[in-house]
Amino acid sequence: MKKRRKAIVCLTALTMALVGIGGTAAYLTSFDSKDNIVAAGNNTTEIEEEFPDPTPTPVESNPEFTKKVWVSNYSPGEDGFNVDCYVRLSLGYSNHDIGKAVVLKNLDRINWILKEDGYYYYRYPLKEGQSTTPLFTGFYIDFSRMDKTYLNQIAEFRIQVYEESVQAEGFSDYLSAWKYYQEQI
Repeated sequence: MKKRRKAIVCLTALTMALVGIGGTAAYLTSFDSKDNIVAAGNNTTEIEEEFPDPTPTPVESNPEFTKKVWVSNYSPGEDGFNVDCYVRLSLGYSNHDIGKAVVLKNLDRINWILKEDGYYYYRYPLKEGQSTTPLFTGFYIDFSRMDKTYLNQIAEFRIQVYEESVQAEGFSDYLSAWKYYQEQI
């Protein structure tokens, strides 16, 4: 009878242990899931330009040219969405001597701000489908401001336009957006 009682106690303890382990295991392995869909936005900006083919003109005559430069924020299409962004432009010249003599006509100093880093910053966020105002509408070359040392070696002259954009969301103005962008590692 003692053996039987010991067996019943052991069997009861074993049954309780198995039930306890099963409940604990079920508690520790229970989980739930939820899908979070995240879509990345795009800064899809592009330099726009109106620049008719110029007639070759001697630099000595201070030639004037029509050239409008602005930036547009395009829609990326069906697979994404475009975000509001801030843009900036920089200008480069294929010849430094002539570049020093370039005078930009109708330079927009209200909407575009020239900073010490050489970039023209557009002050307002550019929404999808919008364009900036033109940075300038033309230029001429002031021959009196040129260094004439290498003038006869210059076959052509180009104004190179470079553009960048950053997301506007989360920033109160263009300065804070670009400051954050430039300080990132």
